[in-house]
Amino acid sequence: MPKPALIVDDNDGYVEMIMMHLKPRRYDFERAALAREGIEMLDQRGSDYYQLIVTDITMEGQTAGFRFLRHARKIGYKGPIMVASTGIDVPIVLFLAKWFMKIWQVDMLVPKKPLKTGVWKCAPITRLGISRQDLVKPANFPE
Repeated sequence: MPKPALIVDDNDGYVEMIMMHLKPRRYDFERAALAREGIEMLDQRGSDYYQLIVTDITMEGQTAGFRFLRHARKIGYKGPIMVASTGIDVPIVLFLAKWFMKIWQVDMLVPKKPLKTGVWKCAPITRLGISRQDLVKPANFPE
């Protein structure tokens, strides 16, 4: 049975690429193009509905994704959160972001630039359970 997931991102191309890599893990994605839409969807569905959340940071504002992250944790969402952003494409920024994103209780970071070439890279931040760790290497991940 597909697992419900929420992707919050305003870029159609990146949304398609992310879903392509994660759908083999049997996620059924709902999409919000803006952080405020994601907040509304979380409020409507409840904090325990989605089994995965993937969000960008820069959408309708430079920090809209942080507002979304804060709301998700505030209402009690305890599932894995993955941040996919072009802001972490540079290795040193990715390294620093791993420390910063711990504050926001983010589990994984996905740089978007490699997605353009079909490469899935995922940087785990927290010690994840088996079901969350599985996201680091999707089924169609090239060896």
